[in-house]
Amino acid sequence: MDSSAHAAAGGRLRDRFGERNPVPLFAVLGVALLAAGVAVPDFETLLFAWGGTALFTAFLLQFVTRTATLPAAVTTDVHTTMARNSRRLTGGGSSRYVPEDGSVTLAVDGSERRLDPVGARLLAARGDASDATAEEWLPVLVDVLVNDLELVGHASAVPVENGVEVTVTDSRVGTDELFDHPVVSVLGVGLARVVGGPVQVEPVIDGEQLVVTCRFE
Repeated sequence: MDSSAHAAAGGRLRDRFGERNPVPLFAVLGVALLAAGVAVPDFETLLFAWGGTALFTAFLLQFVTRTATLPAAVTTDVHTTMARNSRRLTGGGSSRYVPEDGSVTLAVDGSERRLDPVGARLLAARGDASDATAEEWLPVLVDVLVNDLELVGHASAVPVENGVEVTVTDSRVGTDELFDHPVVSVLGVGLARVVGGPVQVEPVIDGEQLVVTCRFE
């Protein structure tokens, strides 16, 4: 290879709006409308409202275009690789999320290894559920999956014998590997914190849906 050859990348995020950046346009429009409101008092309320809206839009677009995001395929590949390595290390038996010393660990039947579940990290800043029951906390976990973490497009939960069954669609992280899958892990960790005991998880794929059965005492 030619020693003078080099490669470089970076310096600009993928432009979600093509090559033209709309932020300056909305900013200039907002300032112009505010100035017009001062110059034309009869229409100041309307012009101020439009100007404020344009400036707010510019702010949001600036925030969105400068926020880095990972494609779902990248997230899926990272999860799949890490989960398969963890499965090999533990033998891949049934998974249980177990409260331990103020946290929750992932225990695998047939293995003495205890793993740190991804759900513990995802739920680290999601409030304290110590005073809630499983029935009270389950809707919160479902909402976290859909609206907070945005891991799935839709989720629903129903009670089953000694536990609950959660069905999700449109998982943002692929489901080729279900060992400590982010959706499964959030449910297992969240419920283990509430019930104060082990939560056995049984994730399965049903068509285009991921169905997670969580059983506990």
